[in-house]
Amino acid sequence: MQTDPATDARAAGKRTRLAWYAYDLGNTSVEFAVPLFLTVWIVTDLGVDAWVFGLATAISSWAIGLSGPFIGVHADETHTRRRWFISSASLAAILFASLSFFPRSGTAALVTILVVAMAANYFFQLSSLIYNASMLSAACGANVVSVSSLGMGLSFVGGLAGIGIIEFVVEGHVIPGVSGRGYAIVPAALLFVACTIPSVFTANLWQKKTDAVALPPGNLSQRMRTLWRESSREYRAGWFLAGYFMLNSSIMGLTLYLPLHVEEVTGLRGMDLLMVFATVVITSAIGAGAVALMRPTGAMVKRIILTGSILLSVNAILFSLVSSLPLVAACSCLHGLFSGALVPTVRGAFAQTFHSDYQALAFGLFGAVQRVSQGLGAALWPLASTLGADSATGAGIAAMAVLALIGVPLFSRWRPADSMIACADGVDTAQAAAGEQTGSPAP
Repeated sequence: MQTDPATDARAAGKRTRLAWYAYDLGNTSVEFAVPLFLTVWIVTDLGVDAWVFGLATAISSWAIGLSGPFIGVHADETHTRRRWFISSASLAAILFASLSFFPRSGTAALVTILVVAMAANYFFQLSSLIYNASMLSAACGANVVSVSSLGMGLSFVGGLAGIGIIEFVVEGHVIPGVSGRGYAIVPAALLFVACTIPSVFTANLWQKKTDAVALPPGNLSQRMRTLWRESSREYRAGWFLAGYFMLNSSIMGLTLYLPLHVEEVTGLRGMDLLMVFATVVITSAIGAGAVALMRPTGAMVKRIILTGSILLSVNAILFSLVSSLPLVAACSCLHGLFSGALVPTVRGAFAQTFHSDYQALAFGLFGAVQRVSQGLGAALWPLASTLGADSATGAGIAAMAVLALIGVPLFSRWRPADSMIACADGVDTAQAAAGEQTGSPAP
């Protein structure tokens, strides 16, 4: 019995995207588990100073920022993205899961926990960097920003379920005697591993040995400069990354310490604090889902980024001033809504900046900006909080608002691609766009 090649292609595309979405789910579960459980455990329960934790997080982020582009170009040119992904994801899961079983008393024990946590953070971020290089493969024939946003929106919902599972474990309902935030990262690591399995065995997400890579002339540094000049000339990528540096510093710095701020200002703890954070996750999913439904292209993508950055900043300023529970909860939810819309939009927009065969390099540079800027947010927060504001964390929130505002004029210089529809297998963008508009698959 003969099958319709077009139908088979659509089915294969759906399976590929589902596998790609699965990793987003596991990634987001860990991303939310870190500020909600790991940060609070290390800073509040173990007594590590907030500035020490912030500096350690910054160093870990800067390390991936410095090494990511070089690892990315190596993975592109040697067809080893999947190998790098499997290794980094496995190491991240093992290191995160081991944290709960280290001794917890004494300076040496605290230093060990902090070092292992930062090493786990490095490999976790590396797996994300390599994985994002498969975005064009996952979005073949579809709107890249929409696919990026839908994946992140679904992952926020899944991440919320993951947080529920983690809370169930740390309350001692699963394993007798195992309770407390110190064990929270174990189920997060296990969920992360489970979510990486579909992508590992989905061949369409990864390079084939027969795929040709159009190597620019020169050594590694010269090749990277050539590719960068091309993207800068066509898209003004430098302005994009400069704007993203400031925006991501704001988003990640605020998100990293949001639970601590809410706890300090409102006094909420335990399940009450968890419910506030869960609402933030839901609003993040709503923000990402709204962008996915819009299927934005070109100028619309730029408007979303500029408008969202301004709204994010205004909300952060209000967040730093209010103290009543309803207003704090409202500002927290608005932060989730705006950041949930902005992060996948920016991620999807950058996917078309470089050649499809150099996507790991593209996201190595993107990840460098993402993680170095995250380090700025992590380091700037404790510095800002020493300025003597009424709330020790209020000045940090206000500092994140300033960073987001600085990003607006930088993003305004960026030139977006006319279309956000792409295929990593050599299909012309215009052909893919025509296929989406007519409802038929890209050739």
